[in-house]
Amino acid sequence: MMGRTHQRSSGHSSNYSSVLCRSPGSMTALSLLLLLGSLLTIVQTDTSTGDTKFALELLRALARDKSRPNIVFSPSSIRTALALAYLGAEGVTGEELKQTLSLEGSDKNDVAQRFAHLLAQEENQSEDDAQFSYANRIYVAERYRLIQAYQELAGKYFNASAENVNFADNFKVSQQINSWVETKTHDQIKDLISADSLSSETAAVLINAIYFKGKWESPFSETMTATHDFTTRFGEKVKTSFMFQWQFFRHAELPSLKATALEMRYKGTDIVLLIILPLEEQGLYALEEKISVLDLNEISSQMREKHVRLQMPKFKLEFEVSLKPVLQELGIKTMFGHNADFSSLAKGRDIKISEVKHKAFMDVNENGTTAAASTYLVAVPYSGHKGQTIPFIVDHPFLFAIKDEQSIFFLGHVTRP
Repeated sequence: MMGRTHQRSSGHSSNYSSVLCRSPGSMTALSLLLLLGSLLTIVQTDTSTGDTKFALELLRALARDKSRPNIVFSPSSIRTALALAYLGAEGVTGEELKQTLSLEGSDKNDVAQRFAHLLAQEENQSEDDAQFSYANRIYVAERYRLIQAYQELAGKYFNASAENVNFADNFKVSQQINSWVETKTHDQIKDLISADSLSSETAAVLINAIYFKGKWESPFSETMTATHDFTTRFGEKVKTSFMFQWQFFRHAELPSLKATALEMRYKGTDIVLLIILPLEEQGLYALEEKISVLDLNEISSQMREKHVRLQMPKFKLEFEVSLKPVLQELGIKTMFGHNADFSSLAKGRDIKISEVKHKAFMDVNENGTTAAASTYLVAVPYSGHKGQTIPFIVDHPFLFAIKDEQSIFFLGHVTRP
């Protein structure tokens, strides 16, 4: 499953949540831009509905920062990485992750099985097929030991192998992690984690990587590409390379959203690129605030094959963001503080999540689309006391034992050291 290319055959239900992308700057008139994955071919399952809800909440939170001209991210990558953390979380920490990720009503085994279904991949492929792969990995400090039940769930259902590393050698480990990510994203995501993000105190790093490459079912002719004006969110006209073709595409008018929509299929798959274009030139932000899971689920049913004169810009986007403040805004707070409970993840000192970062890339041109993303969580130890410090002064005779959970290997006492 991990790292293999993937073919989606026409007629199969799509159960993927991949790259969600939006461009409020130089791409504003293209609207919600590319809702690839969970916003592409949405199916009526709890997993995809939950993923779409989470994706839209992330989009709204990220879009509130108007300083970013373009946004591209993979809600599926982020949700999968957080789900890996959820498998090891307990108490309030687990409940916040469960609710924000829309996993209500499922125990950890159910959640893991549903993600396994989401990440399942078919091995048949040809040179022209779309490539689609997920990969997960856990790097653990040598002084920590993963809880057996956690390791079994993560390994069996997420195909997330665990590797012990010495985080004190932060430069070497960061290179090791970045090399793995580059390999899994076909060199599209580079330098994901910096050496100074790691230290001897780092307990673990949980990583997800996702890669997609597909050719259009109806490719554009490069000879038709020409420069036209594109209106930015500030009303400025900028010269942009536009692709052009006349073709039959699935199309829908969306009066309730004041928008129109179009789907472009990728060759040999049931994966599509969905574009939702506001009718008003500056209507993107209003559309994003209004659009809902219900709207997205209904769009496909409204679409009909129509002959379309399609003109759209070529673009290449790169995006990097710290998700900690965004996730806190969405309700995931406890895991970042001293009340974090990851007691089902690893044995050792109590740990919390110090950082969640995401990096994404997307290139849309005449031939098709290449997209990749990676998400990582860094876990660090913290002092688990929540009240008054209790003194423990060994200044008189004492008993001792050397033991594990099953056996006492040594037992004795000291009356005179």
